Amino acid sequence: MSQSRLDFGSRTRRTPAHLVLASALCAVALPGAAAGQQNDREAVMAVIDRLFDAMRANDGDGVRSVFADGAMLISTEAADGSPRTSYIPADGFANAVGNATVEWDEPYWDPIVQIQDHLATVWIKYAFYADGQFSHCGVDAVMLARGPDGWKIAALADTREQANCELPPDRQPVEG
Repeated sequence: MSQSRLDFGSRTRRTPAHLVLASALCAVALPGAAAGQQNDREAVMAVIDRLFDAMRANDGDGVRSVFADGAMLISTEAADGSPRTSYIPADGFANAVGNATVEWDEPYWDPIVQIQDHLATVWIKYAFYADGQFSHCGVDAVMLARGPDGWKIAALADTREQANCELPPDRQPVEG
């Protein structure tokens, strides 16, 4: 019994040193983890930026390049007071962008980015302008997955509203 107390006592004396070592390791690892998280956030947002840049340039191949194989776009809106949801494969969306005869401009703001391992979600407010004319607003909910080629959009869902729209901070209010 005294041997047990002695072992327990010796471990107790070593514990503060272990705590100091563990704290030091955490202090070293956490900034690296935070930096890794920041790098992932920047990489995820770079994909979002490339999507909207390609839309403005009517670049279907550029749009196609940010989507994972099999990705879908889902849009929700109210039609005649009833909810309506539409689905389109990312390739169909890329074709529409590439064949557009006007600039599609979708400024966004206030992104909320969440990342866990190889999955990221981005929730952003947006306003959509076709050839400089306001069309609609809403939120984009973007799900991205990291694969061998980096982050790609696996799914993009949006709401579409035409009234009571919040507009980007750098745009003038819509005159009604």
